[in-house]
Amino acid sequence: MKKSLVLLSLSAIVALNSSADTFGFEAGAAFWGAKTSGDFEYKSSGNYIDLEKDLGYGDLNTNFIWATFEHPIPLIPNLKIQHTKVEDSSSKVATVTFDNINFTGNLNSSIQLNQTDFIAYYELLDNWVNFDFGINGKYIDGSVSISNSLDSSRKEVDYVVPMVYAKAKFDLPFSGLSAEGDISYVTYKDSEFYDFKAGLLYETSFRLGTTLGYRSEKLQLDDISDINSDIDIKGIYAGLYYHF
Repeated sequence: MKKSLVLLSLSAIVALNSSADTFGFEAGAAFWGAKTSGDFEYKSSGNYIDLEKDLGYGDLNTNFIWATFEHPIPLIPNLKIQHTKVEDSSSKVATVTFDNINFTGNLNSSIQLNQTDFIAYYELLDNWVNFDFGINGKYIDGSVSISNSLDSSRKEVDYVVPMVYAKAKFDLPFSGLSAEGDISYVTYKDSEFYDFKAGLLYETSFRLGTTLGYRSEKLQLDDISDINSDIDIKGIYAGLYYHF
C-alpha cells in the first residue's frame, strides 16, 4: 500500500511537471514605495523601541529584483531568486534604551533588513490558470544601530527562515493582461513571517512586461539573535520584467 502511494505521488508530480514550458526564464526589477512600522527590543529587556515614534522611520523608497528559471525535468523543482533591499537611516531627538545603554538627545540610527529568497517550486497548473507550490529559504541579513555624541551600539541579525511558498496567476480575457499573487509564510513558537504580493501584469508580444501591485511583509522575531521584533513593511510597487 505504501509503495503504491509513493508511486502514485511520483507519477502525479511527473505528470504535473511535464505540463510546464520546455524552458523558461524571467528577470525583473521593481520600485517599492513602502512604509515601515512596528517595534523591537534587545535581549528581552522590556525596552521596546518604536520605529516611527522613537526613531522617526516611516516612508521607505526601495527596490527588489528577481529571476526565475523553469525546465521540463521531472522531480527537479524550478527556481526563483529574489533580492529585496531594505536599508534606511534616521536622525531624531529622543530618549531610548538599547543594549543596556540610555541614549538621549539627537540620535542617529540605521536599520537594515535585506532579504534574499531562494524559492524551489513545482508548476502544478500551466494554462489560463497557473499555480506554483514549493518552499522558500529567506535569508535575512539585518542590523540595527543607534548612536549619539557619547555612545553607540550595533547589533546584527543573520537568519534563514524556511517558509511555504505558493503562487497563483490568472490570464484575464484581455490580450496580455493577467493578475497574480504569491505568498511565503511560516509561523512557529512566537515568531511569524510572511511576504505577500498581489498585482496586475501586462506583457507585450515582445515578452517585455510591466507589473503594478501591493506588497506586505511581517517580520515578527522571538529571541532571534537576541532580538525581539514586530515589524511591518508594506506599500505599492511598480516594475518591468522580461519573460521567454
